[in-house]
Amino acid sequence: MFINSFTGNRTTVLSLEERIKSSGLSHAVLIFAKEGCGANFFAKLLATDIIGGSEDDLRLVNEEAHSQVQIIKGSGASGQIKVESVRAINANVNFSSLGGEKRVVIIQNCENFNTSSANALLKNLEEPKDDITYILTTTDTSKILSTIRSRCQMYSLSQPSMEQAKAYFAAYPNEEKDEVISIYNGNIGMTKAALENPKRFEILQKALKAQKFIETADKYSLAKLMYSFNKKKDELVLFLKDMEYICSNNLSKSSINVLEAVTAAKNAMERNANLALVMQNFIISVK
Repeated sequence: MFINSFTGNRTTVLSLEERIKSSGLSHAVLIFAKEGCGANFFAKLLATDIIGGSEDDLRLVNEEAHSQVQIIKGSGASGQIKVESVRAINANVNFSSLGGEKRVVIIQNCENFNTSSANALLKNLEEPKDDITYILTTTDTSKILSTIRSRCQMYSLSQPSMEQAKAYFAAYPNEEKDEVISIYNGNIGMTKAALENPKRFEILQKALKAQKFIETADKYSLAKLMYSFNKKKDELVLFLKDMEYICSNNLSKSSINVLEAVTAAKNAMERNANLALVMQNFIISVK
C-alpha cells in the first residue's frame, strides 16, 4: 500500500492498512498532524489505497485530477473553506457511481470550515453513502465541530525522528540540509519547503540573521531586515514561524522574549493589524 511509503508513524499506517484490507475503515477519517508533518500528502496516499489505485492513479491524485478523488481546500488569505465548495462536492457525490467503484473526498485543513460549510458537510456525514470515504485533515482538532469529530475515525501523525528525517533527505545535494533539518527539528514539510524553494530558504536565512541582530542588540539592522516584508504579509508569517523554530531550539532568556514577541505579532496579524505597526512593535519588544 502507498501509505507504507510514508516516513515514520508505523502504528497509524498499520492500523489503517488493516482496516482497509478488512473493509473496516469508517466512511469518514480525520487525520491530525502539526503543520509540516504531511497530513495532506498522507491523505492522498490513503485515498489512492482506498480506491485500489496504481502509480498512475497516485500521480493523478497528486495532480488533483483523478475522477474518483475530489479535493476541497480553503481559498483566499484566510484559507477559509467556503460553503459553495462543499455544496459542489455534495452535488457530485449524492449519486452512486456507475461502475460501483470507490470514491474519496479529501477535505484539507478542515479547521478552516466556517459554520455554513461545516454544516453542509455534516449532512453528508450523517447519511453516508457506501461507496464514498471522506478524509479530513487538520492541524487543530479543537476548531472542528464535535458533531463532525464524533463521526470520524481519528488518526494522528507525529513528526519523524531526526534519524528518519536525515534518511529522508539523504539524497538531497544541499550543503545546508543538516542545518535546516536541525532548525526544524526534523519536520519534513518545513525542511522540504526550505530546501526546494529558494524564496522560502531566503526567508529562513533572514530569520537566522534577525536572531543574530537581536543577540547583538543591533536594532537598526533588525529594522532594515524586517521592513523588507512590508506589504508582504505571507512572507512575514513565514519569517515569524521560522523565528519560533530558531528560538525554540535555544530557550535562553533572549529566545523566550523573542517567542513572546512572535506570539504578539501573530495575534495582531490575525486581527488584521497594520503590518508596519506589527513589525515596529516586534522590533521594540525584542531584547
